[in-house]
Amino acid sequence: MNKVITLTALAVAAGVSTNLYAQSSESTTELDPIIVSGGISPVSADEFGRSNTIITREQIEDRGYATVQDALEAQPGVSINGDAPSNRQVRIRGGEGNHTLVLINGVRAAAGDSEYYFRGLDTGYIERIEVLRGPQAVPFGTDASSGVINIITTEAGEGLVYGGSVEFGDGDRENAYLTYGDEHSEFSLSVSNLKDDGFDYSGSGGEKDTTRWQSVTTKGQTQISDQVTAGFSFRFADAHYRFDDNDFAAETEAGYVVDDASKSTAAKERAGSAHLEYRNLDETLAHRLRVDRTTNQNDTVSDSVTKIVSYRLQYAADQRSVDSTEQRVSLLVERKEDADSGEVQDRESDSIGLEYNGWLSEALSVQAGVRYDDNEVFSDATSWNIASSYFLDNSWRLHASAGAAVVNPTFFEFTGGGDTALNADLQPEENQGFDVGLEMPVAAINGVIDVTYFQERLTDEIFSDTPFPGPYDYENRAGDSDRRGIELSASASPTASLKLRGSYTYLDAEDSDGDTVIRRPRNELGLGATWQPQGSSTQLSADLRHVRGLYDDQFWVDGKTGARLPDFTVMNFAATQPITSNVELTARMTNAFDEEYSEVWGYATRGRAGFVGLSASW
Repeated sequence: MNKVITLTALAVAAGVSTNLYAQSSESTTELDPIIVSGGISPVSADEFGRSNTIITREQIEDRGYATVQDALEAQPGVSINGDAPSNRQVRIRGGEGNHTLVLINGVRAAAGDSEYYFRGLDTGYIERIEVLRGPQAVPFGTDASSGVINIITTEAGEGLVYGGSVEFGDGDRENAYLTYGDEHSEFSLSVSNLKDDGFDYSGSGGEKDTTRWQSVTTKGQTQISDQVTAGFSFRFADAHYRFDDNDFAAETEAGYVVDDASKSTAAKERAGSAHLEYRNLDETLAHRLRVDRTTNQNDTVSDSVTKIVSYRLQYAADQRSVDSTEQRVSLLVERKEDADSGEVQDRESDSIGLEYNGWLSEALSVQAGVRYDDNEVFSDATSWNIASSYFLDNSWRLHASAGAAVVNPTFFEFTGGGDTALNADLQPEENQGFDVGLEMPVAAINGVIDVTYFQERLTDEIFSDTPFPGPYDYENRAGDSDRRGIELSASASPTASLKLRGSYTYLDAEDSDGDTVIRRPRNELGLGATWQPQGSSTQLSADLRHVRGLYDDQFWVDGKTGARLPDFTVMNFAATQPITSNVELTARMTNAFDEEYSEVWGYATRGRAGFVGLSASW
């Protein structure tokens, strides 16, 4: 497929949809969307009852998203913030960062039991991003209590396709890609370099805290015989970033973050997966054996590694192919090992999951599953999910889901940051939740609106009031921490030249003491438009993000008193102009009105920044 790429893109390649466990064979641009992380086996979007958002290649291009964290901002139910662009956390529906599982090509991005911090993951090689909200424990286990984010990289189409992009401004980015596909095999390779000139996190006008991110991603699969397929996915990423120090004895907010040119660290991410799949002659049965390994290294924290060996069975109960069946039963058997170089012990767990997915009528689909985790260190756990999608006569779609998941204490929580099991009595957190929503096509404006209500309850929440530098005494809260809210998304194309979009999240999240939880805004609004004048090849986009009701702890105040941060509105602009059939000129401006705001107490954010670039594909 030949397609001009925007400044955020190095490829929009047609081809199969990368998945966690399943094989597919047609272009994602030609099929109804498949949510590949939707269960033990992939699920088509129309039968998927859980609340979700799919960020497509086209959307990434239209809106000028430079990094994955940019793309996740203002998505329904998602809050993303951090003290620096090199240290951003993602939370879904008010959960903690380690309650959201981040996958890249279906492989865990974070090793050990820690959450994934976004440091500069470039969108130049991203095909699509799947955001699943609510407990997703049956396919993923204890790390997916609040939701899952699956980032899928460049896909291979038919024949040889290659290209790249460059961008300059307040930093620079370079990307290149190559893909090849034929009847039996597919392969893709992407390389990326990002240098963010940064800004002074302390806001005092000191040295800029820069970020450097380099990555190589490759994946592919080949048909060994009519019944056997082998595949792989590998990712290598290196980061180097600067940051500022903290003064925990500061007496004013301005003194809490201290400009320090000597503070920097390096991080390495390595992840790989290989699988072998066998199908019987009529393809009603598929067996897949898979091995995953993820390692993280960081100069300032301990190294970690996760190893997973899994077996998945798919059975088409209606005797169709497992790819086209409307009555699928899936079985997952998994062994997972987590290790952390700085802590007192490794962890192992053995798990088994069973899931049904099918249509009970032409309008009603159901997905239901259960999982049992046999944990070496903590109590064994049983998790479950159930979801349904129902089409009304007017093409409106009702969707609903419920589930329960547990989150084991992290290595750091278990030890308190020391070298002994300081908090050995900690119990896993348990999250139960449900949502119900309505998806409404609006033919008059070629649009769709989705409104979802959700409610979740976290029991035995883990917390600590121990001041820096520890060791930290973590405890389980008595009582429940409740979260409820509304998610709204809308898109429309009222004319051939205009695309409109919007999203809104209302979140009421409190701990068991009735205090508002920090770093999850009560209200977050996103509005955007993309316009291509009739008869013109120029495309212009504008996106607004408004945050209201964001709280954070004042760490420089004794007792970490919570306080509300000022509301803020940020505008971003992007433009593209084809030069030839293969080359495109791009431009974007972030925080166009130079809004001064803070997402984390005491830390500054970037002001206005501009970028121009070129992209090409052949």
